[in-house]
Amino acid sequence: MIPIRGAPAKHRWPWITLGLIAVNLAIFLYQLHIGPDASTDLFYKKGAVAAKLSRLKVLSLSQSVGLLPTMFSSLFLHAGWVHLIGNMWFLWVFGEALEDDLGPGRFLGFYLFCGFFACIFHVLAASSLDRPMIGASGAIAGVLGGYLIRLPKSSICTIVFWRLRPETVYIPAVVWLGLWLALQFYGLRNGGAVAWMAHLGGFFIGLATVNLFTPLTPGPVPVHGKAVPKKKGNSKGKKK
Repeated sequence: MIPIRGAPAKHRWPWITLGLIAVNLAIFLYQLHIGPDASTDLFYKKGAVAAKLSRLKVLSLSQSVGLLPTMFSSLFLHAGWVHLIGNMWFLWVFGEALEDDLGPGRFLGFYLFCGFFACIFHVLAASSLDRPMIGASGAIAGVLGGYLIRLPKSSICTIVFWRLRPETVYIPAVVWLGLWLALQFYGLRNGGAVAWMAHLGGFFIGLATVNLFTPLTPGPVPVHGKAVPKKKGNSKGKKK
């Protein structure tokens, strides 16, 4: 199954989602420019190395200050085209409507918040690992968790292959994300080079905290496709 489009934005262009995709693409093109050896050095300098981050308490203040930013910079590094396209594809499919729901500033804060805590989950699960964790997957997993809470009934336009023939179907987000979550647990069980705990940690952080990033005041109430502002004053009206 390949998701094509989530719920479309209704109120504004998804500038943050598009901006995040553009920044990730620009950094990846820079990686291609500097070559594989320099990229590997970049991964170790700006990626999140669990073995180093797990020792923050015993490091000096200057060392700690140098390491903490890697929990954010790692979100913008990717190991190859497949890694990049897969992450950016899911960010576009699920990020557009969630950004529209939360608002651009809150969506960006939510994205970085989930990426940060996804990294913490990875460090807790693999504290002795000396290889860098890179990629936006943890933050995007948080977006998926937030989507499940905020837009569970929306349909995800999906291409499925029946008898090797592609067909377009609409799958409820709750079903789609349930399948995605099952795949993460399956991957965790089988291990490998993927930081599955970062995915799961980001998803459950997004699930638990997305409502903290919602607007404080409700927007206009839609009636037959039109936004109608709430009435002011006495709701009972005038007495006859």
